[in-house]
Amino acid sequence: MALDKIKVLGIHSSPVKGGNVAHLLEHALNETAKMEGVETETVVLAGLNFSDCTQCNWCMRKQTPEQLCKIEDDISPILMKIRDCDVLVLASPVYFARLSGLMAFLIDRTRCFIFGKEKHLALKDKVGVALTVAWTRNGGIETTLESIHSAFLLHEMWTPSVHPAGAIFGVGAVSGQMNEDLSYKTGKLGVLEDRQALGAAVLLMKKAVQTAGMLKSLK
Repeated sequence: MALDKIKVLGIHSSPVKGGNVAHLLEHALNETAKMEGVETETVVLAGLNFSDCTQCNWCMRKQTPEQLCKIEDDISPILMKIRDCDVLVLASPVYFARLSGLMAFLIDRTRCFIFGKEKHLALKDKVGVALTVAWTRNGGIETTLESIHSAFLLHEMWTPSVHPAGAIFGVGAVSGQMNEDLSYKTGKLGVLEDRQALGAAVLLMKKAVQTAGMLKSLK
């Protein structure tokens, strides 16, 4: 019996249109889309009108399949997409050694999947992938990835790693590429020169899709 297609949803929170975070996510999803039985979709949070979770607990008492959260805004249809995907890829720029505010708001709103009346731990056994881009090598990459991974673990999602590629907690790329004299290059898309990160993103996505396929076969 053939399995349904594996749905990969990528969401990024960079305010820069066509910037480094967007390119890292696009590279990862474009390569993933070449895999048999996979469909991908990208969502950009910048420009959307949405608010943070208020912990009103409405989802615990009144949630329905058609309305996951009391707050109805631009995040509402995205929550539906998250619910229906098999692999969730969250990509955030590094802000002050942490994820961006937009990504934090989105993650907070996924609380409706943990305590929701319709299904507790609704994201359990989905696969999560974390991507981030920082300006400097030690500018908060791992703390940002750790924050996203913590959200995946709270949802009891799977977070695969690819040790040979250095993708242990997700993939962190560097956009501030340096010259030999330690001055920074002036190109706007430095992430495209971080070949290690680009390659690691492809390998990690391949592992994520394989993991999602294994999990679907067990259901």
